[in-house]
Amino acid sequence: MRLKTSLALALIATVMFAFPAKGHDLLIDIEPASQAVLTEGSFEAKLTFNNPLLVVDGETNAELSTKLSGSGDWVSHEIVVMDSVLTAQINLSEAGDYELRWKVVSSDGHPITGESAFTLELGSSQPQDTESPILIAPAPIQEQGSGDSMVGFYIGLAMVILGVIFAPIGLMIRRRARKS
Repeated sequence: MRLKTSLALALIATVMFAFPAKGHDLLIDIEPASQAVLTEGSFEAKLTFNNPLLVVDGETNAELSTKLSGSGDWVSHEIVVMDSVLTAQINLSEAGDYELRWKVVSSDGHPITGESAFTLELGSSQPQDTESPILIAPAPIQEQGSGDSMVGFYIGLAMVILGVIFAPIGLMIRRRARKS
């Protein structure tokens, strides 16, 4: 009976002191802003997240693409990931409403996706920039260990193990004390 009570108390203590799980990473800023009106067809899209994006062996598994509303063709753009910021140089030649779609892998390994919309208004007197932008390869970002997110789990596990070990020992000592 006392063993069951001790185990129940150990389980309750584990549940009470367990840390809540962290949520997924979030997009905290996007340029161009949703529903923005742009006047130049060449611009930099910049997405900022609350934690560094996952990069393993130089691979980001991230994507950014645009499409003109009414069109079914998504155009992928070259991206650069630096820490928690994804950037892409966008060159559009046709005015209209555009959709921007992105997919990244967060620091906890889960994919995050989203969409935004903006409008491109090009004036007929503007000369088109014929030079292509210089793209810089992404620098590898050190992968952050997921050990810090498991701290609560390990503390709870240690409490259960200690409860399982010391509860029976305490009961045996108590029984011996009563017999003598």
